[in-house]
Amino acid sequence: MLSTLLRRTAVVFAAMLLAAGSAVMTAAPAQAAWGNQYNVELQVDGPYNQDLGYAEGWVQFDTDGDTFRYSIEVCRQSSYTPPTLSVGKNASYSGGSWSQTVLDTHKPGYQPPGNLCSGGSETFSGQFTTSNYNVLFVLEGNTFVGRDFVEYDDYRQVYNPY
Repeated sequence: MLSTLLRRTAVVFAAMLLAAGSAVMTAAPAQAAWGNQYNVELQVDGPYNQDLGYAEGWVQFDTDGDTFRYSIEVCRQSSYTPPTLSVGKNASYSGGSWSQTVLDTHKPGYQPPGNLCSGGSETFSGQFTTSNYNVLFVLEGNTFVGRDFVEYDDYRQVYNPY
């Protein structure tokens, strides 16, 4: 009789634990998955094929289509000042120039010119949740041509596939 009472108590206790556990473990909302990574490579050239700055990395969109993240390594080659990386969304090209909503701008710390990315690069990462149709990466470098200070750029536009 004692074993029957213990068995019934154990069954009741197990049922209470099961009920409490299911109340605590409610379903979490669905999370979008990350899609493929798309390569981003930028090379800013000045006059006479002078390499001014280089950037390489990736961008990735979530499958809900409202978030993207990126990681880009930027290095100074022979740009007079360190190159600047701009990250924007919903870019369009009209009348010879880009129009975009700039989300972030990155400028590496001091890097001696001419390091050709060996030990003098800096990696920038970010993530944005925003409605976006495309992401535009622009790398800008500069130099002197004679006595004139001139800026050059290269860009890579990546369309959101979702």
